[in-house]
Amino acid sequence: MSDAPLTERVWTAAWRRLQEAGVVAYAEAIRAQPSRFRAHVERFVAALKQARSSLDHIRRLGVADARIGPLETRYAVLLAGLLADREDDQFEGPPLLVLAGVAVGVVAIAWAIAAYQYAVHLREHTALLEKELVARVEASRDGRALQPSTVDGPDKARTVGWLLLGGLAVGALGLAWRGRSA
Repeated sequence: MSDAPLTERVWTAAWRRLQEAGVVAYAEAIRAQPSRFRAHVERFVAALKQARSSLDHIRRLGVADARIGPLETRYAVLLAGLLADREDDQFEGPPLLVLAGVAVGVVAIAWAIAAYQYAVHLREHTALLEKELVARVEASRDGRALQPSTVDGPDKARTVGWLLLGGLAVGALGLAWRGRSA
């Protein structure tokens, strides 16, 4: 594994901007009263723990599924934000909160607030995929077939986006052609 900080290995510019926006929005309040944000961080950590538990269970099933990798990456991205101020040496003074033996500072607390909805989405998505894959494994053992998956894969949104863009392009060409003949 690389010696580079986790944030450098898994973050895109958009994740970095989210972190920066969280720090700008919450840093002053966090420094003034860090204990006020303990529950926010605890909920964020709980969502990540539940997602990790589902991902670990999915891995133990031994199922090869293209949807697992992107969820693992999202987990790494969200965890990186929680550990960012430890990796980047951005502590300004002592840690502000200690949760389950892990010290967190302004950057991690701001991240937990700013990225909370992403952690909840990851938790819910991994739980749904876990439920589906368990059902598929059990059905396979019983010799039953299940309907195709209803859980989105990593490329479904991209495919739909390209189809919409293609439809818009065809529509624009049709309007342009119609305008020429009028």
